Amino acid sequence: MNYSWGKKGGESLVGTLGIDGKHMDAIDGSQPYAELWMGTHQNGPSKNAETGKLLSDELSVEPSLHGAEETSELSYLFKVLSVAGPLSIQIHPTKEQAKILHSKDPKNYSDANHKPEIAIALTDFELLSGFRCHSEIAANLQGFPEILELFGNNEKAALSSLAESPSPSSLRVVFSKIWKTDSIEIGKIVERIYNRVKDDATDLHFIIARLAKLFPGDVGALAPIFLNYFKLKPGEATFLSPNMPHAYLFGDCVECMACSDNTIRAGLTPKFIDVESLVEMLNYSETLLPKYVPTILPNGSRLFTPPGVDEFWVQEVTLNVSEKFEFDYTDSSSILVVINGAASVSLGEKSLRLDKGQVVFVRPTSGSSERVYLENPSDAFLAYRAFTPMRKFLKLRDN
Repeated sequence: MNYSWGKKGGESLVGTLGIDGKHMDAIDGSQPYAELWMGTHQNGPSKNAETGKLLSDELSVEPSLHGAEETSELSYLFKVLSVAGPLSIQIHPTKEQAKILHSKDPKNYSDANHKPEIAIALTDFELLSGFRCHSEIAANLQGFPEILELFGNNEKAALSSLAESPSPSSLRVVFSKIWKTDSIEIGKIVERIYNRVKDDATDLHFIIARLAKLFPGDVGALAPIFLNYFKLKPGEATFLSPNMPHAYLFGDCVECMACSDNTIRAGLTPKFIDVESLVEMLNYSETLLPKYVPTILPNGSRLFTPPGVDEFWVQEVTLNVSEKFEFDYTDSSSILVVINGAASVSLGEKSLRLDKGQVVFVRPTSGSSERVYLENPSDAFLAYRAFTPMRKFLKLRDN
């Protein structure tokens, strides 16, 4: 996917994976390479490299390729992202909300599914995610008289309440006032703020100025006043539950989500912004720990099992020369992408050598005696595997 916010040419991990994995013939230094999609979503379906057939078509005619609890349409969408500039401030709806949005506006909400996401950093990764402590938001707003000029008695009372104790209802009053202000008026306010803070080195002013320079007059430039700004180190992760506001700013990551493309945008984009749905559906609660900590399995891999999500788990596998890894959770099919190095994947009598950037679909094992292995790796081998967990494993997680 060549979205404008992607890193360009050889600077893009997505681009280099595309070349190394033989997904494309050449790389254009002036072209952004933003996302590598893996799965059966209609907007970017995977194909069998040997036959050219859609993965979904092959799954539909050969039931042995998917598990007993799976269908020909995978329940997740697996991605690698290379981010050079901010994505839109956005949220993703719940299942119930997605059904309503899709019914009312299928043009902007193309399916009826929710889209919980997990992002695992491959490089230092900057993002905005979740609302700050409400008292911190109140303190931040006091530093922007340009915004305070918008507030009437109702907003002033809500701001005072936020300063005293957490109050999602008060935050909604303040946030909605700003986001519902006429675009021309709010654009002038953003411009005034930019001119005042552009040479200030404090973190909050710096990130606001950075966004306002890229998106002049866009209300999304004010999002850092409200949202946590933080950086993930390689291997660290964040889970984005439905209606959690977020925006990726810079870096590379692996991302997995329920198979949906539904996005309610709140700014930093020329695309459709649905302010009414945004204000109505936002989760206004404080988000104190936006980082997600995986489970380390006995085999040394790390397993990401986000709460409340039945559609996917993600496994990280790191190997060095001479090490061998046996897959677990093989009752379901899975997709494996190699981020660094090379290794052989084997199932029964079949073996396939995988190099950096290559992606393999692994069918479920057909019995207790069948095993799936990664073996003969190069040094510093790194791969990620996405799969749909069986209900029996979901019960163990939830207990």
